[in-house]
Order: sequence, then C-alpha cells, then structure tokens
Amino acid sequence: MSELELNRRQLLLAGAGLMATAYGLSGCTVERPLDKSAAGSMVEPKIDGDLLIFNWAQYMDPAIKKSFSDKYGVAVNEVNFDNLEAMVTKLRAGGAYDLIFPSTEYVQRLRDEQLIRPFDRAKLKNADTLSPFYDSPWYDPNSEFSVPYAYYTTGIAWNTEEVTTMTESWADMSNPEALGRIFMLDDFQEGIGQANLLNGFYLNTTKSDELETSKETLLDQKEGLRGFNTNSVQTLVSGAAALTQAWNGDVVNARNQVDDPSIFAYQTCKEGVPVGSDLMSIPVTSKSPGTAMMFMDWVLKPENAYKNVMWNGYPQPVAGGREAFAELVKDDPSIDVDLSQLADTGMEFRLDSPEARQEWTRLWTEVKA
Repeated sequence: MSELELNRRQLLLAGAGLMATAYGLSGCTVERPLDKSAAGSMVEPKIDGDLLIFNWAQYMDPAIKKSFSDKYGVAVNEVNFDNLEAMVTKLRAGGAYDLIFPSTEYVQRLRDEQLIRPFDRAKLKNADTLSPFYDSPWYDPNSEFSVPYAYYTTGIAWNTEEVTTMTESWADMSNPEALGRIFMLDDFQEGIGQANLLNGFYLNTTKSDELETSKETLLDQKEGLRGFNTNSVQTLVSGAAALTQAWNGDVVNARNQVDDPSIFAYQTCKEGVPVGSDLMSIPVTSKSPGTAMMFMDWVLKPENAYKNVMWNGYPQPVAGGREAFAELVKDDPSIDVDLSQLADTGMEFRLDSPEARQEWTRLWTEVKA
C-alpha cells in the first residue's frame, strides 16, 4: 500500500467533501418530514442504481469498492461521519445513503425508529460462514436488519519514539510525556466510558454521583488534550498525536502508512476493555437498496474480507477475514480481540433508556464546552 501512504487521508477527505456537495449533504440540513414508507419492505439483492456509502473514514479498502464498481457497472461513492450521533442526525433529516455502519446499540435504535430496512440474510451468498455469534443477537433478534462488518477493542495507541512510559492504564490518557499532544475519541460513550473504568465504575453507569466524578476526571484529562478526534489514524500518521485513545485496528492502519511500522504501539487497559461490533445496514432512505444488499455480500466474499482486514486491521467474522486477522495478531497480540470478549455485555456500550442517554450527552457537552 505504499502508493497510498500519507496522501490517502487527504484524498479521502477531499473526495468525501466533493461527494457530500454532489448529493446535497454538506452545510446546513433542511428539516423535512421523513418518508418511512419503505420501512417494512424487504430488500431484494439486485443492481438498482449507484451506491452511496456512509461510513467511518479509512474503514474499508478502496479496492473492494472499485472491484464491485467494475463488475456491476455502478458508481460506488463514500462519505464519512465523525461519530454515530452525527450519522443518526443525518438519517433523521432524510440523508439518502444506501449503506451505513452502525454499532450494535445503534442498530437497535435505528430499527426501533424505522430508519433501516429488513432483508433476508439467507439471500447473501457469502453469509454462510459468518460467526453464529451474530445469529439473532439482542439488537437484531431475527438477523434481518444487520450483517456484521467488524469488531474491536478500545484502548490507547502511541508513538513509541516519543512516549516510553506506558502503564497499561487509562491513567495514560494524562501521560506527562504526551501532554498537549493527546487526543480523545470524539465519541461520548468512549470518552465517558474510559473515565468510568478509570474510577472503578461500571462502564455504562447511570448513577449521577459516579457520572459527576467521571466528569471531573474528563475535565482533568482535557487539560492535556490537543483535541477530540475519531480519526486516530490521521492524528498518528501526521504526527499531531503522540498518544491517542483509539480502536485496535487504527494502529494497524497507521502502520500501513509509514516506513517504520514499529513506531506505533497499542495497549488495552487493566481497568477494563470496551468492546463492540460495527454492522452493515440499509437505511429506509436508500435509493439503491438492492445494490446495497449486493455490496454487503461482496464485502463478505472471502477474498474481499481478507483484503479488507489486512488493509484496515479490524477482525471480520467471516471466512477470509478470520484468517487475515490471525496473521496480523500473531506478531502483535495487543491488537487481538475474540468473540468471547464481546459476550461480556458489561463491556459493550449500551444505554437502554433515553434518560440515561440524555444524561451522558449532557455530561459530554459540558466537558467539551
């Protein structure tokens, strides 16, 4: 991937901006009643138009999109979101995306709001080798609104040439060697979650006194931050970050873009390791839902899963993806994550009540103010 190197991020951002303008998605969003008439209609896999993907930045190998485009004669374009709340806001406002990448909790929310469409997973030819862990999960009881894309841990990544005193603790988010060049994920659950764990609280605590204590922790950590950002790959590779809260695949992706991969390391933390899964879902506003379903199957194809995992560093629970991730972790067990970790639902972000979500959102807003 040497031909992609440092310019890949800039090209992706430029392309995302152009696509957002082309699809009328940039700037202010005009509020309008959302048409949910397709919410109950099952999607059939067929080519029915070009594809617009709404995804995290640098989360999919561009070669997979290009090969699909070449095979089926459709355009495959992508725009990126910074966090899942921003993604949901765009959907509620009528953003016409064909494929999105929500986490488990967000699949449940989108399903309850009738913002995603059902499909028959059995019609995905390459779904046969998906891990049974994702059959009828709590967030999608009939496995008809989502297909697993990747799963992950949350920890800390750093530049080993600049930071040498790591302690395998969330306290390292205030490491003196990195002060002023530390980034925290711009994700209210990840930010509050690590503070909860550092204080010895339950990851998803809703106790007001505990949340206030974690708020103080976050404000203390904020003093040493350079900023909040979910693109840890960019901040590491550009040199903006000496240390950053990150997802395990981020360090692999960053290593793929530099001459000396050994300069980046990753740790999970002894107080607790948040885990999660990202899924593929089809919004109710999709203009090409059949193409989206075909593309999901394309992503699950063993050779494509293999390429994708080697490119972005995240385990994909399907044939090809499993083998690729095994190659990555044999030399760096710190990035490993297995499905048994995801079975510990106490370490997966899940705020069941609107009141809890509102309280966490309020806290995060006050911290970032």
